[in-house]
Amino acid sequence: MGNNKWIVLDFLNHDGLSDAVLLSDEEKEISEVIADRDYAIGEQVLIRYGKFPNSTLLLDFGFTLPFNTHDQVQICVDVPLEDPLCTMKLDLLHRHRMPMFTNINGPGSSGNSFTIREVRSCQGKGKGIPQSLRAFARVLSIESPEELKDLEAEAAEHDGRLGRRPLKNMENEIKANQILISKISHMVQSHDVSIKSLNSFSCANGGPHDLRRRMAEDLLAGELRVLKSALAWLVNYNARLSNSKATDVDGWRVIIRRDHVRGAHDNHAVAASLN
Repeated sequence: MGNNKWIVLDFLNHDGLSDAVLLSDEEKEISEVIADRDYAIGEQVLIRYGKFPNSTLLLDFGFTLPFNTHDQVQICVDVPLEDPLCTMKLDLLHRHRMPMFTNINGPGSSGNSFTIREVRSCQGKGKGIPQSLRAFARVLSIESPEELKDLEAEAAEHDGRLGRRPLKNMENEIKANQILISKISHMVQSHDVSIKSLNSFSCANGGPHDLRRRMAEDLLAGELRVLKSALAWLVNYNARLSNSKATDVDGWRVIIRRDHVRGAHDNHAVAASLN
């Protein structure tokens, strides 16, 4: 393709499910696309730019996909300054090599940002919710110095990682998950409100404004799908831990428990939208 190779390759469109391979030899100035299937004459050849979420596709390439299997969400969690164990918790997280960033959720706060991906099954192991996030929530849920020591001792019994295994104290494990349920529930509500706001400004005649609205909706809808998948898994996981009864009420999965662990909405129930 010579010096025009990148110009030609720029005309190849993205398909997030494509397994086509793009090979390049800089010295020979040759590029080659190895297709993942047979193409008919005149049919468009597609490649995958990468396993990118809509946020990356929008910023780097100027487009989004209505359904992107690689969508993900950034969630920021911090240790509140008013927490009496704030210093001890930050020290524990530092010892376990979890980087901390200041002012992550407001002035003076210290925390971290985690990437959540879609959880394919609410009955599985929660793949998509990083262990580091669950470890952070476990540390955040602790209410005494003794419990912090117990948490670190439990981790040392295995491979040393705080998020590798559930806590032996099921009440503390449930509390840790409730922190994530509450955080993600608020993000779900915020995304839902934003999408409804976008729909209220729909442009009947199309044009650039409508295109931007649709890309913003693709971005938010993909992130909302990821958040709901994580929320459904956490709610069902806590239901299994607490031997709860789960029931659907008007499109919401309500978990009723007999214990008194703090919930996302009140002391006895957690609700997660299934829509």
